[in-house]
Amino acid sequence: MLKKIYKLFLWIIVWLILSILIINFYVLSFSKNWYFQKIENLPEIEVWLVFWASVKKNWIPSDILKDRLQVAYETYKAKKIKKIIVSGYTRKYYNEPEAMKKYLIKLWVKQKDIWTDYDWIDTYNSIYKAKKFFKLKKIVLFTQDFHLKRALYIWKKLWLEIYWLETNKNIYLNEKYNNFREIWARIKAFFEVEILSPKPKYLENKIEKI
Repeated sequence: MLKKIYKLFLWIIVWLILSILIINFYVLSFSKNWYFQKIENLPEIEVWLVFWASVKKNWIPSDILKDRLQVAYETYKAKKIKKIIVSGYTRKYYNEPEAMKKYLIKLWVKQKDIWTDYDWIDTYNSIYKAKKFFKLKKIVLFTQDFHLKRALYIWKKLWLEIYWLETNKNIYLNEKYNNFREIWARIKAFFEVEILSPKPKYLENKIEKI
């Protein structure tokens, strides 16, 4: 009896490991095309989406977020994009989209060209709203490489024309953690896109289009 239980336990472990590997390889398989490393090679697209990252005290973006915003500004300055969506998490004393917007304005991005999404939940939620609320059919994403592959998978599954530009300008703290976290985040994205297809809960008054 104990041998049967032990064998069953081993089979469950093997099945879980294989499932994790297969789902991750499947999600990563969507990131082979539309990948750019230089701004000058990008086609001209109306809108870019900047994904959230943590904000420090005094409204200072973290290093990861600074690089995302810096690349957005450089692309905007090169006239490859006209509008920038900043999507992030907010609570009483913490506001990522406002910090992102202020940082872009300091870099001389016009305020009227910045759209803010204050109701961030996760990557799927931000992408869904970009399609349904902002009515976008094509967009350029920019974030670090570890996050881009998952984001691109979600965009393609939502039938949008997508381009992406990585923003890896530095070596970041917690890179190993970020890469490990992505293993599970890809699995979550797979279930959201392929099985659950949830409609994000958001309020239009939490989205600001100037």
